[in-house]
This record gives sequence, C-alpha cells and structure tokens, in this order.
Amino acid sequence: MTEKKTPTIEQMADYRQMYKTAVLAADFDRIQAFESEYDVFTKVYEENGMMGVKDAAGEVLVPAMFDDVACTFTDCCRGFAIPVVKGAKLAFAAPDGKGTLVSEFEYDSVHFTDGFYILIKEGKQGLADGCGQVLIPATMDKVYVPFNSLVVYENEGKYGFSMLGYDVYTETVYDDYDIIDENLEVIKDGVKGYIDFEGNFTQDEDEKFFNCSC
Repeated sequence: MTEKKTPTIEQMADYRQMYKTAVLAADFDRIQAFESEYDVFTKVYEENGMMGVKDAAGEVLVPAMFDDVACTFTDCCRGFAIPVVKGAKLAFAAPDGKGTLVSEFEYDSVHFTDGFYILIKEGKQGLADGCGQVLIPATMDKVYVPFNSLVVYENEGKYGFSMLGYDVYTETVYDDYDIIDENLEVIKDGVKGYIDFEGNFTQDEDEKFFNCSC
C-alpha cells in the first residue's frame, strides 16, 4: 500500500474549504481524490514526555501538555474537542492551539460516535456534543446515541428524553417508549401518551412535540 503524502498548510486550507462548500457530486469526488492521495488525520505528538495533537500539516491543535490523548480525527472534524488525559481522568481540550480546557478532568473514559461523546464517570453515562459541551450529565445508567435530534437515556429501568437544539429535558420517569412514523410515543404508569413542548406527559396527540424528523 502506497504511503500517503503529508499535505502543506495551504493544501489543508483548500481541503477545509472544499468541505465547507461541497454540494455537487463532483465536489465530493475532489474531496475523495485528495483524501486518497494525502493523509488528512490529526496526529498525537510527544514533547518533553507530554502529549499533544497536530493537524495533518503539522499545525498544533493541542500543545504537548497532557499525559495522553484519547483519540484523534480526520481533519474535517478539526473543530471537535479532543479528549486529553491527566492522571487517570479525562477532560476535553479545545483545538485552539493553546490547550484550553472545556471541561474538568472528571471522566473515566469517553467514546466518540456519530459526532457525539458518550461520557463514563464512576459507572454512569452522559452525553457531550463534539465541542465537549455536556448535553446529558454523566448520572445515567445508559445514554443512547441521538437519533436525529432525539436523545434517550435510562436510569433504574426508567427512560427520559431530550431534544437537541431545544431547552426540553424530561426526568427518567417513563416505563417504555416507541418511535412510530418518526413520532415518540411513551408509556407512563401503564398509560400511553406523548411529551409536549414543555417536556410534560400528555395524552393529547395535538400537543405532542418530540419527533425524530428534525
């Protein structure tokens, strides 16, 4: 397998612009052609025994000031916060070249999936967005990867829900749920219903808010 080339700073700037403006199939063909020739992954680097992250062209995203780095990305995810390690705990650092922390060192591990971070803390789970901003605190038994805008979380056998982009969050008080025709239906105390615009239980179908078409 042929080793991919290291891009220049200028080439990476052009690559990022391609990603921002891509619309046509030909645009995505250009992106794919560039990625087949050039290495576009961010890289962990070491300096004085500490770890940091550089982009594919060698620009520093996170200075080497941490014990370890939990994961890296392709450059199209350049704006994502980067999980860094100090001692036995993880936090998120902004890719601003300064090592600015956007969270405390409090997580035992994190898992990146579909643009979100599943947070693990003392056996509990939470959810953060790609920038490291906490959406669901790590106090749940289970947090599921968002389905479109819907976040489902579970605690002590009960379910709760949140809609990304809206200030609506329910407690974990629901016995079960289902998604029918992209609409969320819930069961509370054996009664089937919905969740309204304020995050409350309702049996009025006209007041339902949560759906998965956002």
